[in-house]
Amino acid sequence: MKLLKNKWLILFIVLSILLSVSFGVGNYFVNYALSPASDSDQRNVEDDVEPSDKDQITITSHKAEENKKGKQFQKTLYTMNIAVDTDIIVEGKYKEHKGQHNWVILVHGYKSSNRSMMSYGAQYYQQGYNVLLPDNRAHGDSEGDYIGMGWLDKDDIACWIDWIVEKDKDARIIVHGVSMGGATTMMLSGDNNKYVIGYIEDCGYTSVWDIFASELDKRFSLPTFPVLDISNIVAQMKVGYSFKEASSIEQVKKCQKPMLFIHGGKDDFVPTSMVYEVYEAATCIKDIYIVEQAGHAEAKDYNPQAYWNKVFDFIDKNILKN
Repeated sequence: MKLLKNKWLILFIVLSILLSVSFGVGNYFVNYALSPASDSDQRNVEDDVEPSDKDQITITSHKAEENKKGKQFQKTLYTMNIAVDTDIIVEGKYKEHKGQHNWVILVHGYKSSNRSMMSYGAQYYQQGYNVLLPDNRAHGDSEGDYIGMGWLDKDDIACWIDWIVEKDKDARIIVHGVSMGGATTMMLSGDNNKYVIGYIEDCGYTSVWDIFASELDKRFSLPTFPVLDISNIVAQMKVGYSFKEASSIEQVKKCQKPMLFIHGGKDDFVPTSMVYEVYEAATCIKDIYIVEQAGHAEAKDYNPQAYWNKVFDFIDKNILKN
């Protein structure tokens, strides 16, 4: 009897240790990926598929010109704060044309801020759009302890839509996001907000699970099981969403408004293969634009004129005319 009790005690201790270690591993990776204070935005450039030297020179040159336009545009904006949760205040920048009802919400990427979208805002404003550039929760000047990866952000964008409609009951809204902002755009699309008339997604991922699995392999050479499975459980407890639930693919299947899918052909951060998966899943009016020479979030900067020609041509033919 004593021997049996000792065996059960040993088993209990072993299980307790395994559970403790598992939770520790999951907690580490959740904090690494979703805490705004971690260094998870430092990409391993050795893993990237780099554009040719000539292409990179072109991208760098255009990016400098675009950033200059963005900085000038940023100086002209107004600031607004709204509550997106009981204890989270987020900040956004905006600028309006008097009497104009076409709006665009520009959604930035992972561990970035609305400053990265200022050149996009300048272009849309030049085309006559009212422009809103939020800082996502846990980014920029917005509050928040954990990054939403698009899933929490889609609900925050819905709050910004409510803010626009309070100002302009005739608002017609386009959502344009890049990287995590692209995923936010796709995830929002499945909710079919009645005030949104179309979507432009640029280099978003298929799901939070997929992008974390990709990064887990590239950065740590670790398998999804059991590391990502454990991290997913911890994330549901601490952050409030499942990596698998946060799926762009499942959301675009429900989208009823036109969407343009954009990606760089040399993107190895959000693999280019992902854009084909979400494009095929979408049943809405859609088009796809691949910039073969561009890396992650570089489609616009490789050839800004071609990028904007594609975007506004899609909007004019498929969004504004519907």
